[in-house]
Amino acid sequence: MYRVTTVYNQPTDPAAFDEYYATRHLPLVREIPNVKKFAVGRCEPLDGNPPAAYALAELCFESKDEAGQAFASPQGQSAAGDVANFATGGISLLFSNENTVLP
Repeated sequence: MYRVTTVYNQPTDPAAFDEYYATRHLPLVREIPNVKKFAVGRCEPLDGNPPAAYALAELCFESKDEAGQAFASPQGQSAAGDVANFATGGISLLFSNENTVLP
């Protein structure tokens, strides 16, 4: 598997981020071809300190080539272009292969 992780930094308006993500961005992400797994979640502190990031989204593909094709597609370009509309804190993108070690 090949994983594309989006790290969403703290937005200026968390409620607006959540609303936009759920109603406008998520439907675009669902249209990206060849996604084998999609997961998203808000970051939480373990020790009471604010988390460094607001949310993480992971899209998994069979291979790096499939990920590249998916994001080059019109649907992938639409989802990527939409990020500037709600991610006011900025993002980081991480690309990695996934090797299962446990169990």
